[in-house]
Amino acid sequence: MDVVGDISVLVVDDSDFFVEITSEKLNDAHGFTTDTASSGRDALESLREQRVDCVISDYKMPEMDGLELCTNVDSEFSIPFILLTGQGGEDVASDAIGTGVDDYLQKKKIIDGERLTLLATRIRNVVGQHRAQQKYERLVDNTPDEIVEVTTDGQILAANKSMARAHNTTRPELIDSQLTDVLPDEMASERLEYGQRAITAGSAVTFQDSIGVRHFHNIVTPLSETGDTNTIQFISREITQQKHDEQKLKETKRELEQSNEKLDQFASVVSHDLRNPLMVTKARVDFIRDDAPTAHVETMERNLERMETMIDELLTLARVGQSITDLSQVSLCAVAEDAWGHTQTDGGTLELDVSRDTVVGADYGRLLQIFENLFRNAFDHNDTPLTLRVGTLDDADETELSGFYLEDDGRGIPPEGRSKVLDHGYTTSDGGSGFGLSIVTDIVAAHDWDITIAEGQDGGARFEIRC
Repeated sequence: MDVVGDISVLVVDDSDFFVEITSEKLNDAHGFTTDTASSGRDALESLREQRVDCVISDYKMPEMDGLELCTNVDSEFSIPFILLTGQGGEDVASDAIGTGVDDYLQKKKIIDGERLTLLATRIRNVVGQHRAQQKYERLVDNTPDEIVEVTTDGQILAANKSMARAHNTTRPELIDSQLTDVLPDEMASERLEYGQRAITAGSAVTFQDSIGVRHFHNIVTPLSETGDTNTIQFISREITQQKHDEQKLKETKRELEQSNEKLDQFASVVSHDLRNPLMVTKARVDFIRDDAPTAHVETMERNLERMETMIDELLTLARVGQSITDLSQVSLCAVAEDAWGHTQTDGGTLELDVSRDTVVGADYGRLLQIFENLFRNAFDHNDTPLTLRVGTLDDADETELSGFYLEDDGRGIPPEGRSKVLDHGYTTSDGGSGFGLSIVTDIVAAHDWDITIAEGQDGGARFEIRC
């Protein structure tokens, strides 16, 4: 294992010759920072004054042997410990492992080049593992997720601060307690069942559960075996707010669906109840056409046409109020050209000051209505042939459209009237419905855009829409 950064080592042995030679060679040949101690007591005093990354100690020493020193170092300092011994029996190795020694190496010929290189490698390995473990523990302690390690029968072996804090206790109090001591019995049993599934599958298993109003997303992972007992780790992330947001979204969606359904019903009623008498009246006008004065017939036809227009635009206005859920990347050029083809332009000209690759996230059908209504409005309020121009706003770019404009070279809209023309029912034309620009305003609002009116570069009206 590669270890980045300096490594400091304390060499402990009652042989002055051994500690001097070993520490000198570890320093010169392998780049370690070394210090020495001639006894276990000296080693502990040295560690209290200056911490090191690893302790290398002889096994046989007077007063305090290497295993006793390891126990003291582990309880007070918790740093890696490598034991060196001239006795290679199984009893010594077993005692070393049981005491918590991180590595075990025979002392014989340790000062030789090959053995010393092996020792240096062992030092790097145990220090690297220790540093990685410390980083992991810091990560675990700092995460808001609740993390706990348990046996398959529910005994808690380890827990992080978030786990203890969430259950109003401390980590020492959690250790060796049962999962049922901190969780409801049914919930604890269910989590252990998922733990058993993870062990059987040999991989992580995810699931969700809840305590009262608190909801959790859990990941249970099988860990390496300790003795004959399998252990499992639970990582539980609270998702209460997410669940609340999901429920709120469902309710909002249901409300929108109900609202849209009512709008559809309204449109159906308007279409049926207003169009039928309108068609009957049109037929009556045709019936009296030859007997009534021409001026009266023309007035009735003009009013009937205006009523039909108002009905059409009222229906459009009602449907505009429905929520927009079908957004796509729409070509600004394509939708402008389509709208131009649907509009009576009376010899007008359309200029596109925009790249054909420029797109906007919009509902195509409603964006088409914006252009159709703005085109129609321009021709309705000007008697001469017009040139209409569509382009992007100055702060827009080719990849992310921030806004677009439509302007004409007609007589324009006076500043004092620019805010009024966007109001429902406002019109300056005897034949206008007053809803054309209202439809534009509502579609813009439904997309969460903004619309303003300014003077065009040729004096006409300029409608700017910011996305």
